[in-house]
Amino acid sequence: MEQQYSIQYPSDGSVQPHIIQFIQSFFSVSDTPGETAKYVDMFTPEATFIVASKKASGHAEITTLREGMWDAVSSRKHTLDKVFSFGSGSDKVMLNGTVALELKNGASAEIEWAGRMELEKANDGKYRLKFYQVYLDTGAAAAYKK
Repeated sequence: MEQQYSIQYPSDGSVQPHIIQFIQSFFSVSDTPGETAKYVDMFTPEATFIVASKKASGHAEITTLREGMWDAVSSRKHTLDKVFSFGSGSDKVMLNGTVALELKNGASAEIEWAGRMELEKANDGKYRLKFYQVYLDTGAAAAYKK
């Protein structure tokens, strides 16, 4: 069952409904372990995905990065705060929130993050990430792995 994610966005229509729907679906898949194929399918084949200092280009590298994101984590739950468009009708957005992590070593952590997304409509009519960069405190992220 898909989790529900609420997010605040400007009331002026600058953030298009398909972007809000994509973000909600993306984080539902992101927070579900074992959904690597679904997760990777949400990126274009040539997409760039950056998490802190780790960069992946293309589906094969994104698969490796995604699988590594679950190495020390048993569960994760993103809470979305706000999303802002780069202009009316733009498929580029900035967003922020927190992620609560339950770790395989029994510890837990909550980390603030921000992200920059660029979506692209594919030939099959689905929107996918062409570019996604996550900004987070790498010190806080490293501490939970110990």
